[in-house]
Amino acid sequence: MVDSDISSTPRPILQDHSQKQFSDYSGTGGYFEAAQTWIDETFCGHIVEKLVANIGDRTDDKPLRVLGVGSGSGEIELMFLNKLLIKFPKIHTCVVEPCAISLVKYQAKIKEHAPDITFDWQNHKFDDFVENQQENSHKYHFISACNSLYFAQNLNEALQSLHDMLVPGGILLVTITAEYAGFGKLWRAFPYLRPVTSSQDGSSGTTSPPRHHRNSAHVHDALRQLQLPYLIDAYVCLYKITHCFDEEESEERNQAIDFVTYPIKLRDQPKDLFQQVLACIKDCSVQRGNDWFFQAEHVCFFITKPT
Repeated sequence: MVDSDISSTPRPILQDHSQKQFSDYSGTGGYFEAAQTWIDETFCGHIVEKLVANIGDRTDDKPLRVLGVGSGSGEIELMFLNKLLIKFPKIHTCVVEPCAISLVKYQAKIKEHAPDITFDWQNHKFDDFVENQQENSHKYHFISACNSLYFAQNLNEALQSLHDMLVPGGILLVTITAEYAGFGKLWRAFPYLRPVTSSQDGSSGTTSPPRHHRNSAHVHDALRQLQLPYLIDAYVCLYKITHCFDEEESEERNQAIDFVTYPIKLRDQPKDLFQQVLACIKDCSVQRGNDWFFQAEHVCFFITKPT
């Protein structure tokens, strides 16, 4: 049974252009293949088996309750659900995604691949969803927030809210770019390219980096401030950015550069800075044949709510 209605009106966080860029580079760069390998090798041990140990296998005929935050068009989340179905034959999933176009694509996928899972579609920003969640008081066995907490207004509050939504023994999975590689390394080298807008992350009383450039270090700090125990893992994915290094300007070159340096338009910067950033991008990349791939490492945080 699938609920095909999308609530509310479209309120995308990312512009359609950026959504398309992510889709294009994810597909050509092997992002989903890297994620699938990591899920095959790690997800069952860290999530599925621990959930069985913590809450049982749901033989009481009640569904496993799952929450996806920033689910996009569902490629990664459906990989999670396929693994969970091995031990939990009934699953109810709440999908929170601000881009209505992505939700439509997600729905098209489940008609083919997830007929036995029920869905609740929430076309909201995360912070708006949390406000409604406090009224409904739903609890979940598994929550995933994969590369989505960049956009929460307050990181500490977002993590605490997600932890509060777990049942005892439930598990929260957060993935975010690593501070020491790829995007994290690039923005650490050129912090002055960040947008001027910043946000407050609460308990430290200091101004955080702009939310687009949060990385694993910020999640580490937030979890420690909140005193939430966690385990970590990581995996590398590659984005094909060969056109970044074309000598002649073209639409393909501009799109590739914009993808890596989002939300800054690097081509509008002074020429010497442009070249310095390109050199750093190349330093964060690997060459395979005639192609260049940007190495974006993702750190995975596993946070279990005590029973």
